[in-house]
Amino acid sequence: MEDLYFKSEEARLIFILVETYGIVQLDLLGLNQSYFTNKPKARNWYTETKEKIANSNHPKLNEAMEVLEKLYKGMK
Repeated sequence: MEDLYFKSEEARLIFILVETYGIVQLDLLGLNQSYFTNKPKARNWYTETKEKIANSNHPKLNEAMEVLEKLYKGMK
């Protein structure tokens, strides 16, 4: 199904990382408690998400990467 709000998956992820917070952010990213207690699962999510946005030309990429790193550090 075509996303009516975002032009790409990377734009959607960057929006979620930069513009949402707390439980809303976690829900939109599909994260639950299991990611915070299972290191391999957290690492896989982090790696996949980073790969999806890493080559973006989005103006808020750096900010999104910082939030991604912070989220991942909280999972360890």
